[in-house]
Amino acid sequence: MSYLKTINSERQVISQTASPIHKLKHHLENTFPKSCEALRERWYGRLSYQMLKSISARHGLAVQDGPFQDMRYPAELLNPEKITRYALLPKIVGCYEAELHGILTQVASRNYDRVVNIGCSEGYYAIGLALRLPNACVFAFDIDPLARQLCHKMASLNLVSDRVTIQGECTMHHLQELVGDNTLIISDCEGCELQLLRPDSVPCLRACDLVVELHDCFDPTTSEVVTCRFAQSHDTVVLTRATRDPAVYPSLEGLTPYRQQLAVSESRWGTPCKWAFMTRKKAQTAEIAFH
Repeated sequence: MSYLKTINSERQVISQTASPIHKLKHHLENTFPKSCEALRERWYGRLSYQMLKSISARHGLAVQDGPFQDMRYPAELLNPEKITRYALLPKIVGCYEAELHGILTQVASRNYDRVVNIGCSEGYYAIGLALRLPNACVFAFDIDPLARQLCHKMASLNLVSDRVTIQGECTMHHLQELVGDNTLIISDCEGCELQLLRPDSVPCLRACDLVVELHDCFDPTTSEVVTCRFAQSHDTVVLTRATRDPAVYPSLEGLTPYRQQLAVSESRWGTPCKWAFMTRKKAQTAEIAFH
């Protein structure tokens, strides 16, 4: 699961009054998009490393706020490349995908017995939900071997290894085997939701609740197609990315205003993120229970 989720950097219309520096920047981004993206990643990684070293020196390498507060991270993640790759700075600050915090609080109050995390990366959601749902078994999938190794270490560090199973690619067969009427699916699989989340092929998907990141950046029809598939069986709320106020996060105190804004930005450029929270309808629950 890649941290920088966009294919090309954001293109903005440059007005006639734009400064020469902005015009040059716009020209370079259009002429050398891959090089500019690589430079942007390196710049963000270096600054993030500096900020995260300062935060971890004061508070330790643990999530400081949000639904997974106090979840611990292994020290080996504290390097510029991994900080960028796994979005470590906003995760430690506690602002990562803050749009979902209210939903995650709801989820934690429900007695799910199973969580399926498609695209678990280093384990932010897999291990976080294992901590918040102490009676649930978590099945975490990711195609990246390094991400799976880190997820194993996160599970061990947070003492939930006995309830977390980590595997490679998630298939429809896995879903058919694992998903039941007391299951939560949380998915961030870089556009593969179009191929995987098909209740016509995997009927048990109609029985579970889902939190899905919708990758319209790869296919602009994704949001519409995925939510329509569940329209008959689920109530759906679609969330879009919102701004963040650095003042809400105490761990950012002492940083410059510019760095505070950078820390909560998640460095997401391009097509805005969307998420769907889909909960099965009561009538659907009764029908499943009857059968």
